[in-house]
Amino acid sequence: MKRYEFKYEIAVIGGGPAGLTAALAAARKGKKVLLLDKNGYLGGNATLGLPLLGFLDLDGRRITGGIAQEYVSRLTERGQCFGHRTCPKHNSVTNIDPEGFKILAIEMCREAGVDVILHLEACDVEVENGSIRQVKLFGKGNEVIVKADVYIDCTGDGDVAYLAGCSYESGQPDTGVLQPPTVMFTLEGVDTAKLFDHIEAHPEEMTYSATIDHRPGYDADYFRASPNHVFVGLRQTFTRLREQGKCPVDRETLIYIKSPKPGEVFVNSTRLLNTDATDILDLTRAEMDGQIQTAKLTEMLRENVPGFENCFISHIAPSLGVRETRRFKGIGRLEQDMLLDGVIGDDAIGLGAYKIDIHSGKDRSTVFKTVKEPFGMPYGCLVSAEIENLMFAGRCASMDAASLASVRVMPQCMTMGEAAGVAASMALDKNIRPADVDVQALREILLAQGAVLTMEQVNTLPVNP
Repeated sequence: MKRYEFKYEIAVIGGGPAGLTAALAAARKGKKVLLLDKNGYLGGNATLGLPLLGFLDLDGRRITGGIAQEYVSRLTERGQCFGHRTCPKHNSVTNIDPEGFKILAIEMCREAGVDVILHLEACDVEVENGSIRQVKLFGKGNEVIVKADVYIDCTGDGDVAYLAGCSYESGQPDTGVLQPPTVMFTLEGVDTAKLFDHIEAHPEEMTYSATIDHRPGYDADYFRASPNHVFVGLRQTFTRLREQGKCPVDRETLIYIKSPKPGEVFVNSTRLLNTDATDILDLTRAEMDGQIQTAKLTEMLRENVPGFENCFISHIAPSLGVRETRRFKGIGRLEQDMLLDGVIGDDAIGLGAYKIDIHSGKDRSTVFKTVKEPFGMPYGCLVSAEIENLMFAGRCASMDAASLASVRVMPQCMTMGEAAGVAASMALDKNIRPADVDVQALREILLAQGAVLTMEQVNTLPVNP
């Protein structure tokens, strides 16, 4: 067995939207940063075909900036993103080319001086006197020991925090049921114009259950106006085919994200019920069942939906898109009341405003609840309450289940990552714990880097800078 040992100032485990951004933020502050990921590429869920939901609030005002906005601006310059567009259903959509994001992630890491090692997963964490002494990772017969002054867990599942013995919650508070994962896939040969003609002639296709909040104007004209859209519809077709035993997925509607490329859409309509994505047997079953669902759903669409007669699968995502697993105990916590009351505290390191979007892990239903005003994500949700040199960003941060359902979207994960990376750097500069970082000083740095932290900014910033 090959064995490597590395010493860094900051180690970021997990190279998805949160981890990539955390590593960039720390490296840009001059820190020696190592970014590790289980995949053979960087970007995580941003490479699956998903849209970046959460850049704008209910009223179409931009609430996210910093490195997250930098990704969008650079992709837009390359023709791999349409920028931000308001949406009557999702508040806003920001569709990107997933392969373009992979390339951009590598380029930005090299520009910032982030060292990267791929194909590694954490398998052991050594804790000594309340701090992580080292993290052991394994991949391809290689054992890698990483020693760092600060560790930032951006694995989504909180693998490092879990192995360190940290306290966590998972699932809905009353049932423990986890939101289900999805296998994303790409269809080509889709005639969206024909689909829009169909839903215009059959408006009942664009009706939704009582648990789904949306505003008027989410119709054929909206979709025709721009390829920068996310389509959620065909409820009557799905209901009819389910009654006939011909619908292979536990979904009420088709969901697709329009690609920047003509005739190409990214489909988000598989659903893997009763899945704990931290259990290897559940994970295996869900991956395989999800891939089978992609083929059956494609056949159903081809045979029954106008515009999909000639569609075919060109790509199946290499891994599940996971919505929910573990959420860890921080020195602070984001809670549902803060979202619904629009609380922006003086410890906010970023804003959110996306809907509370809970996919049932037991059946085909979804709760899609409006958040009326932007809210603040407190710094304390990024800092472990139990391990002195551990931070987290992304969906494993400290929050309740309803809050996760809103801030699990990528712009907010990126925002958390940027704040964690800067805060870790500040802690090293002052030789203090992340818990003792001056949050006001952190906010000043984030503001200087383009972060959005105040309603004054929200009310004045351009939607597409």
